[in-house]
Amino acid sequence: MFFTSRIEQPQHIEVKESPLHGRGVFAKSKIRKGSLIEQAPVVFLSADEKETLRLTKLFHYYFLFDKSDRPAAFGFGYASFYNHSAMANAFYTFSRRRNTLNIYAYQTIEQGCEITINYNGKPGDQREVYFPNANE
Repeated sequence: MFFTSRIEQPQHIEVKESPLHGRGVFAKSKIRKGSLIEQAPVVFLSADEKETLRLTKLFHYYFLFDKSDRPAAFGFGYASFYNHSAMANAFYTFSRRRNTLNIYAYQTIEQGCEITINYNGKPGDQREVYFPNANE
């Protein structure tokens, strides 16, 4: 797996303690609507690899992906630290060609605000989010 171009860690975001849950990603400066916030490398996981995560601390940090051959992905960079909100201010897409998770601003995000994504995949999706129990 090779990348076609260089991926750099963005300087306009940071991870710090979140009032929502543990750690979260925050804007260090204003981020305009539609801007690429982060392009994080990902590793796509098979069903067996996804199940193996249940035995690790990484269990709560992967992304579900609706492909039967690769149902999950683990994001690097800050990807796994974006917290969920039904009314998210950012959204994500996957690039299988580049093996990246791309986070975009769904609305303008002010400096100091936490950047959230909807784990269901679309901002405003009010469906309940499935958070599996690590002890299942």
